Amino acid sequence: KSREGEDHLVNLKRLFDRLKKYKLRLNPAKCTFGAKSGKLLGFIVSKRGIEVDPDK
Repeated sequence: KSREGEDHLVNLKRLFDRLKKYKLRLNPAKCTFGAKSGKLLGFIVSKRGIEVDPDK
C-alpha cells in the first residue's frame, strides 16, 4: 500500500522484479496502475479497505 507517488513507483518496481524472477506475465489490457479503487473478484478494494461489490 503506497502513501506517496514515489513509494508507489518503488513498490511497482519491486512487483515487476518479482514477476520477472518467477517468469510471470501480466496482461496490460487488464491492468490498472495508480487507481484510487478497483473491483477484484466480487469486491471493491479502496483506501477504506475491502468491501463487497454491491453489483454482485
